[in-house]
Amino acid sequence: MRLSTALVITGMFIISLYALIEVSFYSSQITVHQRDVDSPVVEIPSLNLTENINNRSVFYGVYHEPRSYTPGNRTVILFGHRTLYGSPFLKLDRLRAGDEVYLNWPGIGLAEYRVNRSFIVPESYQMSVEQGARLFLITCHPPGSTRERLIVECKLVRITPYQKSLKVENPRRYYALLIITGFLIGGLFITKIYPVSEDKRILLAAVIGLTLFLILGYIFPVPPEFISDKLSEINSMMGI
Repeated sequence: MRLSTALVITGMFIISLYALIEVSFYSSQITVHQRDVDSPVVEIPSLNLTENINNRSVFYGVYHEPRSYTPGNRTVILFGHRTLYGSPFLKLDRLRAGDEVYLNWPGIGLAEYRVNRSFIVPESYQMSVEQGARLFLITCHPPGSTRERLIVECKLVRITPYQKSLKVENPRRYYALLIITGFLIGGLFITKIYPVSEDKRILLAAVIGLTLFLILGYIFPVPPEFISDKLSEINSMMGI
C-alpha cells in the first residue's frame, strides 16, 4: 500500500468521525421541554406541532369533541382545520404508522399514543365515541374542502405523570441516513477515480468498513458531545 493511499484512508477516517457526530445527533432521542398545562395540549413531534386543545370550536385551534372522553380507557376525538398555513392539522396527512402523539391533560397526565392508520371517509361519516383507548385526529380532505374527512387513528401506549421534559425520537432522524449514504457515495467515487489501481481494493474495503462504522453509530448512537470532545483531544495532540 502506497503512502498516498494511507493518507487518503486517514482522511476518510477523520471525516467519518465528524460524520459520526452528526449521525449520532440525528439518530438520538431529543428532549422536548413541556410547558405547564392549564388546558390540554396536543404534541406531535414528527410534525413539530404543539397546540392547546379547546372545547369551544375548531376556529380556536384544536377542538375536543364534547361527546368523546378524556385520555384513558375511552375514546378521544380531536378536530382541527387544514386550510391556511397556520392551520393546526395542515400536515396531518404526513403522519405514518408508528409516529407518536402526546396529550398533556390536566388532572390526568401525559398520554402517549402511537399512530395506527389513516383513512378517508365522506363528510357525512359518523364517528363512534365508544372505541376503547384510542385517539382520533380528524380534519378536512382535501385541504380547504369539506367534501371528505381525513382521520388518523392512534392507540394508547401509556399514561404517565406530567413531565417537564420528554424524550422523543428526533423528527429529522432520516438526516442520519442521508449522511451515511452521502459518505458511501463520496467514498465510492474517490475509489473509482483513484489513480493507483493496485490499491483500489484496499480503499474500497476502507470505505465499506467506515460506512458500517457509521451504520453502527446510527443503530447505537453515542452522545455527540462525547465524540466531539475526543476529536478535540486528538486535534490538540496533533497541534491542530
